[in-house]
Amino acid sequence: MPEIKVVGDIRSGKYQPTLTGNAIVDAALIDHFCQQLATALQLPGQRVQAEHHWNLTIDAQTIYIIDSRIWRASATPGDHQNVIPVSGIDLQRGRITTAYRRLLHLLPHQTTSNL
Repeated sequence: MPEIKVVGDIRSGKYQPTLTGNAIVDAALIDHFCQQLATALQLPGQRVQAEHHWNLTIDAQTIYIIDSRIWRASATPGDHQNVIPVSGIDLQRGRITTAYRRLLHLLPHQTTSNL
């Protein structure tokens, strides 16, 4: 099973967008999103991790859930089926429905929960 990385803020490099501008708050919000998603997918918590130092490259073996503003600004060329853009509001509020539904197509053998 591939690892799932959630990119909602970037703390290093030239490109450093954030959700709220507060690194501690952003980390807590993204960690909450990760926990919600891991629970819904019935995965161990370490399979869904926040990625705060993303270097704008896509690993084909990893599934990325990325703030749509970061994804658009990254201008990463190609059609990446393993990238799921979500709104920053969804990340802030822990709303996992969009990501969850897309992940069900990427992880068809996963069991479903009540979403």
